[in-house]
Amino acid sequence: MAVLGSLKTFKGGHYFGLFEGTPRGKRLSQAPLPKRAIVFLRQGFSAEVAPLVQVGDRVKTGQIIGKNDPNPQKPSTPVHATISGRVAKIEKLPHPLDGRPTLAVTIESDGQDAWQLLERPTLNYERLSAEELGKILYDAGVTSGGQAGFPTAFATAYGTPERIRYLVINAIETEPYFEATDQLLYEEFDKFVNGMKILRQALGNVQVHIGLGYNKPRIYEELITRLEYYDWCTVHQLLPKYPQGDDAVLVRTLLDLLVPQGGYVTDIQCVVQDVQQCVAAYEAVVEGKPFVERVISVAGSAVKEPKNLRVRIGTPISELLDNNLSAARARVILGSVLRGRDQQSLDVPVLKETPAVIALKEAQPELMPVAGPGFDRDSFTGAYISLPWLKFKRATTSLNGNQRACVRCGYCLDVCPQNLFPAMLGEYCAHDLVSNALEIDLMACIECGLCAYVCPSKIPLLEQIRKGKRQALEEVSA
Repeated sequence: MAVLGSLKTFKGGHYFGLFEGTPRGKRLSQAPLPKRAIVFLRQGFSAEVAPLVQVGDRVKTGQIIGKNDPNPQKPSTPVHATISGRVAKIEKLPHPLDGRPTLAVTIESDGQDAWQLLERPTLNYERLSAEELGKILYDAGVTSGGQAGFPTAFATAYGTPERIRYLVINAIETEPYFEATDQLLYEEFDKFVNGMKILRQALGNVQVHIGLGYNKPRIYEELITRLEYYDWCTVHQLLPKYPQGDDAVLVRTLLDLLVPQGGYVTDIQCVVQDVQQCVAAYEAVVEGKPFVERVISVAGSAVKEPKNLRVRIGTPISELLDNNLSAARARVILGSVLRGRDQQSLDVPVLKETPAVIALKEAQPELMPVAGPGFDRDSFTGAYISLPWLKFKRATTSLNGNQRACVRCGYCLDVCPQNLFPAMLGEYCAHDLVSNALEIDLMACIECGLCAYVCPSKIPLLEQIRKGKRQALEEVSA
């Protein structure tokens, strides 16, 4: 096994401290079965699949309830019932990731959690062919992981398995509040390692590169011991700087490869999978379990008891936050506190792509939001003095103060991991000058949200850039 000694990093980014309401070191616990599960028939990057059930049907946990025929232009993965019970509704609902109307199946729990496991060969997975493993991963829904999916012969990703040269494993977490995947790595290390081997074998035994934070020495030593004699694996120790875990940034850091603008890592012969996907691959191939459960962190300054949970996909976040909010008014975010969107309804369910449910206290009006002392605030600009003995900080993501005109401070340029000019991109997009924005690489933005986070003028740069990208895509499809 190759081990790179020097710590790798990238230009820009930001080191986050611990925020108030982080479930630091909390072991994973099992969330109760939800009373109902809302399962969307479109997952992340993939196309919406056709429902295979009708209202009134009885379903088992793990039963396929939606599926499309293979289509390279519209990759998809089967969708499963995540609890057993009765199909109560099949209706169009706004998708939590982008708001687009999407078919969703609502299942009312019968409380029994009766399972339908996968049909698979009984041989040791090391004796299975890449095609056989790909079929199991597809049937289990594991191929929906990552920003571009996992390639199999069933058109499950924006790429094909024979074109892949590198499998990149994202084992570094730099997002605020995201503690559950780190905890999963510690508690299910054997499943992680074997799941990584399964994913590699399903791609035809490609080279594997693991990106691991240098602040995990115990995991590092375990990997060295377990993978010592495997020449196909390289472990890279990385500085835990956000957004190191983003696909484009991670691949550039580890392999010095650039993802094309508007493209995917599969375009440069790579596949990126995380710890959760490795564990899900193991459970699918060895235990016959479809991907119907994931780990999440329930965190934030408005949460009474932060937790790391194993949660069924489709669980409404209202059931996770019930009796666990310390504030009457809270800003609830599904996923990243920097990239995620505020949720107006607590009926929104946990998705396969949801690593956290975050509830933040509403911002209080401040007389002098920039000049006031802020010993407990995270500050890139240096406007707030940080005291090292204060462990937790407040998440104040663009909450304090009103939007003002750009002061050309250049902070957004300093943190941008893609070496872009976010202030100019936002200005062009806000004024519908999309062609100008495209000329300065609008589509290269990975929407990490750091530009909006550090902006002292509180300009919603991420929202402006997202608006411009939507307009650019609409013009192309028109």
